[in-house]
Amino acid sequence: MRSPFRNAHRVFEEITQRNGFIRNSAYSSLCYWSMLNTYAYYEHPVEFHAEKGNVISWTSKISSLVKQNQSEAAVGLFKMMLMTEQRPNYVTILSVIRAIGGLGLEDEMRVMYGIVIKMGFESEVSVVTALIRFYSDYDMGIVWRIFNQTPIKDLVLWSAMVSACVKSGQYAKAFDIFRAMQYDGVKPNHVSIVSILPACANVGALLFGKEIHGFSIKRMFHPLTNVQNSLVDMYAKCRNFKASMLVFDRMLEKDLISWMTLIRGCIENDCPIEAFKVFSRMQFSCFRTDEKIVPDLIEAIIQADKHKFGLALHCFLLKNGLLAFVSIGTALLQMYAKFGDLESATFVFDQLHEKDYISWSAMISVHARSNRPYNALDTFKRMQSTDERPNEITFVSLLQACSSMGAEEPGESIQAHATKAGYLSNAFLSSALIDLYCKFGRINQGKAIFNEIPTKDLVCWSSMINGYGLNGRGDEALETFSNMLACGVKPNEVVFISVLSACSHCGLEHEGWSCFSSMEQKYGIVPKLAHYACMVDLLSRRGNIEGALQFVNKMPMEPDKRIWGALLAGCRSTHGSIEIAEIVAERLIGLDPQNTSYYVILSNLYAEQGRWEDVERLRKLVDEKELKKETGYSMVEAE
Repeated sequence: MRSPFRNAHRVFEEITQRNGFIRNSAYSSLCYWSMLNTYAYYEHPVEFHAEKGNVISWTSKISSLVKQNQSEAAVGLFKMMLMTEQRPNYVTILSVIRAIGGLGLEDEMRVMYGIVIKMGFESEVSVVTALIRFYSDYDMGIVWRIFNQTPIKDLVLWSAMVSACVKSGQYAKAFDIFRAMQYDGVKPNHVSIVSILPACANVGALLFGKEIHGFSIKRMFHPLTNVQNSLVDMYAKCRNFKASMLVFDRMLEKDLISWMTLIRGCIENDCPIEAFKVFSRMQFSCFRTDEKIVPDLIEAIIQADKHKFGLALHCFLLKNGLLAFVSIGTALLQMYAKFGDLESATFVFDQLHEKDYISWSAMISVHARSNRPYNALDTFKRMQSTDERPNEITFVSLLQACSSMGAEEPGESIQAHATKAGYLSNAFLSSALIDLYCKFGRINQGKAIFNEIPTKDLVCWSSMINGYGLNGRGDEALETFSNMLACGVKPNEVVFISVLSACSHCGLEHEGWSCFSSMEQKYGIVPKLAHYACMVDLLSRRGNIEGALQFVNKMPMEPDKRIWGALLAGCRSTHGSIEIAEIVAERLIGLDPQNTSYYVILSNLYAEQGRWEDVERLRKLVDEKELKKETGYSMVEAE
């Protein structure tokens, strides 16, 4: 079907370039297209000929098939209609456009667009509206051409155009269309309101959103549930959560979307506890929990950092049978992994009856990021025994696991698998390979992979910069950073972490300070804790422990474990001030009381200075708190 179909399409393209309307040429090409699958739906000749009738009966049958979601049959019947030389009317065309739209067939829609033009239906507003709704998912250039060429626009067409602009992210143009509609004398209805409010929400246009709210009240659209849902969403996204709650509380009729929208608004406004309260109200209102709402609840639990809430939700999901959805089970195991509860994550995964490639990849990723990365390889072996096939994300996680373990041969094996599957063109996979080989000291191989990437994104540049830094080649790291800038790639936060880390590892203090200063001054990137940690590490490695502590004390945010950890590591490696080490260790113990490594480092520093009483004091303190030193692991590769 493809080749003749393309021939028909080519004929239409040639016809559209002519000034005249050549109906016979269009019809002959259409009929040629239609004859290919004539008997695909009506195999018996008698049945086929019995379908012949006037345009009304053809249109009625096609429309009926579309309403019954039998889109393929509707398109097939339309092809038969063309063979009978019956000229379809605009209602026929409208039904066929909807059928093709339901199937998502872009090439076939181009042919239909040609038919619309050749038969003079491009001024039929309902047909134009249907075309705009379809092409808004594919080509906004065509959408604008169709819209601008339509002389008379009704309310439905204006609203469809607003919706198309919002769907494609052209929010400013959506506002322009909404205003132009009113200048044209067309008054917006509730559909127009629901179409424009997401634009206000996504750009944070609170003032304009309030105007739309006032307009909806004036036109008596505000009692409609879909309008109020859109208002709840708009106010929440514009960070006016109080107004969002107010609109929600005044709704006379709430549907499931209303509750979901408000819960999502709670999360967007960093009010996870409020999300749980809303969910409780929803339960008391006798609304059955939908599987679509669960991911938002899990996100709220993670945001609130409430592991116990996660356990409660797990019980709720079991009781209501929602763990039958593999997507929910996958989200739940990822939640447990965020809390470091690998045992529960593994339990949830093992209880999934039907595991898809997403759940396998999620479990592999969880293991790869844990302190037992070798389990990622074991899970991958189990996945290979099923019908599920790994994707790029799976291979990235596996390479990260190999990198964490220092397992060179398994890493090469994973690369071979990824190559065979045809995924090496993926930028994230290439970056993971660069990280892997650079960590093994095979910088030239990492560079070779980097050079083979045709279009390098920020992840690739960052990986190569970091790789040079890990291998003590700071000048080449900075040269790569310069090359990135020369290519017109603007750095982000992650790239600066790689650059600052490279300066730290290679002792490039002046260059490090220069890059750190340029972040905000030149690129408008506000340094975060990770960047400050790099600078503390840079100062500590240079033996400037006092300067590092002063830098920490002047930080605009509260230091975390990374900051104090870098400072303590500097005290250990440079045998710096024991007084500073005590201050730092005290801060770290307060932040992470179960971690015994801080006691060990401080004890070693005491021992180096012969302060054995302090060594014994720390040992007793560890015993009293019943702290246990974490055991390490090793991996012996068996042949």
